[in-house]
Amino acid sequence: MKRFAIAAILALALAACETSSVGGVSTPSGPASIPSSPLELGDWRNATPAATLSAFQSNVTNRYRAGLDLSAVSGDLRRQDFNCAAGPQNGRGDPPEQVCRRTISASGCTHTWQVHLFDEGGDGRLARTRGLYDRRCGSDGLLGGPGR
Repeated sequence: MKRFAIAAILALALAACETSSVGGVSTPSGPASIPSSPLELGDWRNATPAATLSAFQSNVTNRYRAGLDLSAVSGDLRRQDFNCAAGPQNGRGDPPEQVCRRTISASGCTHTWQVHLFDEGGDGRLARTRGLYDRRCGSDGLLGGPGR
């Protein structure tokens, strides 16, 4: 009986744990075609950087479906003032095929959004995405830490 109680407690504790992949690589689940509405950047003027990142990553995942042509996705991002370029080919890890970046300066802060576009084996089709957001204000360094 005691073992059953311990096992039940451990199962409940494990079920209560939740992992979050905010800013991580996500499998796109968006519509069959890219919506004509703008990509929402999140409430970057009022929300915390973490909340903005979470909203942006979700918006990216929901907008761009796996299987879309990478050139169509990067074209959509370019129409929304993102600059896109080939991803780093440094031989480390699984680099994105393309990295698209948008920066806005407002109220003494610099806000930067990135969308990393991954394909499978150079097939030119979107396999997964990563949305990133960074806010630097005044002398802040990367991700709000001390600057140089």
